[in-house]
Amino acid sequence: MARKDCSVSTFAYIDRPLIEAVHLLAAAGWKQLEIMCEGRHGELLAWPEERLAELERTGRDLGICWSIHSPITGCNPAADDWEEAERSERMLLDTLRVAERLDCRCVVLHTGSGAGGWKEYEDGAASVSEHDKQKEEAAKHRIIEFLVGVLERTADSDIVIALENVPPYPGLYGVEVAFLREIVDKLDSPRVGIVFDAGHAHMTGGGRCLLMLQQATPRLVALHLSDNAGQADEHLALGAGTVPLEAMVAWLAACEYRGSWVLEMRSPEAVQPSADRLHSLRRQFAGRLK
Repeated sequence: MARKDCSVSTFAYIDRPLIEAVHLLAAAGWKQLEIMCEGRHGELLAWPEERLAELERTGRDLGICWSIHSPITGCNPAADDWEEAERSERMLLDTLRVAERLDCRCVVLHTGSGAGGWKEYEDGAASVSEHDKQKEEAAKHRIIEFLVGVLERTADSDIVIALENVPPYPGLYGVEVAFLREIVDKLDSPRVGIVFDAGHAHMTGGGRCLLMLQQATPRLVALHLSDNAGQADEHLALGAGTVPLEAMVAWLAACEYRGSWVLEMRSPEAVQPSADRLHSLRRQFAGRLK
């Protein structure tokens, strides 16, 4: 049953060719797969028609439900350079085109980077200057305009673009769920939501992971789950770090969350134990609410 509860990212086999990663995961019994369109698996967007047709047939024959994590490298919705913004738009449109072909439920998107991105926390408060705040507001406006353009160009699609909270690395936008909420709330489209990455949120420190999940919940369409010790984005098996998984599952059960649970492990050996742990917790808290 654990395999039916969640999706698995091809990130677990990022060092293998994409089609090999798909077959390995499918052979292990996984029916919901998220293609990490980065590293070796970024090849997907350059595939000719015959290879896309092969992947489509493979998914259909194996009963796979797909989602796609759009490229991180080279895709910057926050770009203030028009050529970079244009390239980023083409990249996301290409991702959405492939997602349509595979009948994906959603495409995951990072909101990008810039000189005014995330700053370190000091004594519980963000050390952000007024100038940086203005840069952040300008970036937020650019991201909204970027998404408006993409939504207009794909108006006949129902694929959800899910904005992901990113690791707290300098220059990145979207570390804070509040930043993503402002964008999603402003757009107020059924085609734009949030994917909450627990490992990324846990790295912001101060026990803020659960708080950020609560902020995301009204617009939540998917979860990215992995573990770490709060210092690095390690993508460990669930239970191998200090991400507050039990509290998260309890909260989501109380909210009757019905979105996707995506396991994003660095190692394929970590996937099944993580699925088993997640399945056990979901049963435990579902039982308590009955």
